[in-house]
Amino acid sequence: MHRLIRRGTTYGPPLPEGVLEDDGADRGLVGAFIGAHLERQFEFIKAEWVNDGNFIGYPGEKDPVAGHHGGTGSVTIPERPVRRRLQNLPSFVVTRGGEYCFLPGLRALRWLAKLED
Repeated sequence: MHRLIRRGTTYGPPLPEGVLEDDGADRGLVGAFIGAHLERQFEFIKAEWVNDGNFIGYPGEKDPVAGHHGGTGSVTIPERPVRRRLQNLPSFVVTRGGEYCFLPGLRALRWLAKLED
């Protein structure tokens, strides 16, 4: 099962109206992902769906927003009656850090609560 709880928020000022170039202000997204099994959930999504080239069932394609493209990526938009392919996508996301934190389950918390000082 690849389900997880995810929440995110932005930080920094919004990009001014009409500005498309980076103005140097510190801004971005912070996300929290909570799951029961790191490898089956978060690592699977990050590897298989975002960067390993099998985004939504199209081999060789990465997530168009979060995947690392470096100006050479492509993505297929499954439109009807004819799908559309975008070429030479830049990388939109720069990862500046990350952390894996342990959050014990309810059974472990109950056990810890019963321990004596």
